[in-house]
Amino acid sequence: MLKPALRRGWRDRETVRFGVAPAHALVVGPVDTATGSFLSLIDGTRTLQQLIDEAALLDLPPDHVRGVVDRLGAAGLLEAPTAGGPSAEAVRADQAAFERLRPDLASLSVRHPEPAGALGRMGARRAVRARVKGAGRVGAAIAALLSASGIGRVEVVDGGTVQPWDVMPGALPAERTGERRDAAARRLVRRSSPWGRTPRPRVPVDESGEPGLSLMVLAPRDGLGAYAPDPRDLRAAAHRRHPASLRGGDRGHGGGGSVGTARRFGLCPLR
Repeated sequence: MLKPALRRGWRDRETVRFGVAPAHALVVGPVDTATGSFLSLIDGTRTLQQLIDEAALLDLPPDHVRGVVDRLGAAGLLEAPTAGGPSAEAVRADQAAFERLRPDLASLSVRHPEPAGALGRMGARRAVRARVKGAGRVGAAIAALLSASGIGRVEVVDGGTVQPWDVMPGALPAERTGERRDAAARRLVRRSSPWGRTPRPRVPVDESGEPGLSLMVLAPRDGLGAYAPDPRDLRAAAHRRHPASLRGGDRGHGGGGSVGTARRFGLCPLR
């Protein structure tokens, strides 16, 4: 099928443009009227033979159809319905997750134009284990976003109970006030995950026997650690990590504050 992320439009009577952003747009031409009509048939519901049969109604010969499909594939404009190996197949098998992740898959298909490149990357993301330290407004929101993006296992580490100033849309809801922060954050992560079941991350195992961490996000709620985490333990652990905090002027009671200007709010792209 033609990649849905690349919008198709005619630049003139003989030229088709795929994509809007110049960084990823491709121009195909010359394209006659019959071939332009044939492009609408490449939607993933037909085999190559079925495409050839329907193209015959447009007076397009089989060799022409094969040539068009080959050139579109070579240009990175086609998405293969069965390629990608076991990791891609695991994504396809979870239909509910596949539907929820369509925007992510569309974006990945542009960055990784090879057939099933997006599914392969999403399958790899599904196998990742990440940890968020801190379940305040910032940490809980990051954990929810990581889980919603398809990361298979997101752990949240924090103590204490949820306070009214921890509540924020997209993070901990008001009804969790008074619950343990770690338990409330785990519920949030599970609810945000698109996967039907939690996969076991396929990453190297650490000394404890647990799958190794691929990403650690530091989002402490209180103290100077919210501004400048001690780097020594982090370097020793050799984890990929990202500190996330709010500036002093934006921090309110108990480190909650209004989510204003973030000093650093970086999420590592998982390729």
